[in-house]
Amino acid sequence: MRIQSIDVLRGIAILGILLMNIYFHGIMSMGYVPFDITPQSDIWVDTFNAIFADGRFRTLFCILFGAGLAIQMKSCEKKGFNYQDFLKSRLNWLMIFGIIHGVFIFGGDILFLYAVCALFIIKKLTLPTRDLFRKAKKWLIIGTVINVLFSILASLAAGLGLEPEMVRGSEAFLEEYNSWMGNYGYQVTIQAIFAAFLVISSPLWVFWQVAGLMLLGIYFYRSGFFKRGLTARQFKTFALAAAALTGLDIFMRLSYFSVGSEVSSLLASISAIFMSILYIHGVIYLLKNNHRWIEVFKAPGRMAFTLYIMQSVVLAILLRWVFPEVHLTASMTDYLAMAVGMILFQLAFANWYLRQFKQGPLEALWRKAYLASFAKKQAKRAEVLA
Repeated sequence: MRIQSIDVLRGIAILGILLMNIYFHGIMSMGYVPFDITPQSDIWVDTFNAIFADGRFRTLFCILFGAGLAIQMKSCEKKGFNYQDFLKSRLNWLMIFGIIHGVFIFGGDILFLYAVCALFIIKKLTLPTRDLFRKAKKWLIIGTVINVLFSILASLAAGLGLEPEMVRGSEAFLEEYNSWMGNYGYQVTIQAIFAAFLVISSPLWVFWQVAGLMLLGIYFYRSGFFKRGLTARQFKTFALAAAALTGLDIFMRLSYFSVGSEVSSLLASISAIFMSILYIHGVIYLLKNNHRWIEVFKAPGRMAFTLYIMQSVVLAILLRWVFPEVHLTASMTDYLAMAVGMILFQLAFANWYLRQFKQGPLEALWRKAYLASFAKKQAKRAEVLA
């Protein structure tokens, strides 16, 4: 039996991720480049991102990915399958899709990294519930400490002027813009380098946070958290922590210190953990109290893979080939409007599509691929036993 809250949350996460990814779908190598004089609207949108979007949906998706591993393991046990063979088949194919996506479409791909992290924690699925929580906390703390060290180094580099800030319309900006636009070979090269760097360097920083969040998701599923949510006391504690960290983050974003953006990034990654858990609680509360409108996100949650790749393909075509000049003048408000438009389209598309078909096209392709691989593994295992 599917847990409604997980489908709804996955839908919210996959659509919400676009609020931050939108800045990189056009020019992956630069992202959003600020104007020499910051528009007031940029400050408001950046503040909105700090509160509701920055790191929130990526963190939520990591937690849900972990919960998905636990759900698949339980399903395998009921069917008498070897859960490790089954999950490895799924994740190996996800890695392949991730490589294709990250190199040829969008260098900010998360599929490959998530698959690598998930492969690492498969054996942890058998841990007792309490041990899962302890290990999740341990890895999240390790990830936070590493992020602090990286933030200090980045802040020092910024303070010494080793990484001068690029502004819109500058010679450096226009040079990169002209190199990127209309040059698919250059785009693929940069995306391949970025994807390779992310995976190779991940054990030194992002791996621990991603794996820790996945373990937290496994713990939440096993402990029944996705059905009950937070207690009143827990809610107050998490809300206060999220408010304090987010408030400090906003202060750093609005400050004139050269280290502001680096420290802000660190604070966002920590506050995102508390905010994502509050999002989970909010969805559970709405479902418990029969707020049916929230169920509109179930369909996107059931075809998250398709929607994620669709975002990359559609926006790459629009922002790199059809309307490349938009990056010369677009403000954060403009990018937010693009993201909201895409989100509304995908929300409607997913609900329509799943009334016609049982699952998304990429979900079906992935399922066919990993089941074939799993069947081969089972056949080989049977031959050995025979």
